[in-house]
Amino acid sequence: VWCSLHECINDADQFHLELEYAIHSGFFRGGDVLVLDNAAVHTGKENSVLQDYLWEKYTIFLLFLPARAPEWNPMEQVWKSLVQRLRELPVNKCREVAKETGPHPAIEILSGITYDEVKQFYRGSGLVPQD
Repeated sequence: VWCSLHECINDADQFHLELEYAIHSGFFRGGDVLVLDNAAVHTGKENSVLQDYLWEKYTIFLLFLPARAPEWNPMEQVWKSLVQRLRELPVNKCREVAKETGPHPAIEILSGITYDEVKQFYRGSGLVPQD
């Protein structure tokens, strides 16, 4: 799961920058499928041509989910998992981290999500057939 914390506004420009960084860092590779909902940050400004751009430049296939279909969005499963795991942390640990410069507990949790968990999120959304 790719994630980052930043203090700027999460808009179409920021999304495009994060996506380029993820590609250049090797997180995405040719042949990958990127699943997005139709949020304005994904489709606004220059991102309106994102599908063609990603395919032509990187051979990354972009799949937009239908509007008003959160049950098809595997990210909903990621957020659910994150919230469940954050609830297991002592509140004082979250407060301590907020005072330090260490990684935010959410970043630690998201970075620890395994490939098998991601596959389950996709299966749960119906985008990948059950075994």
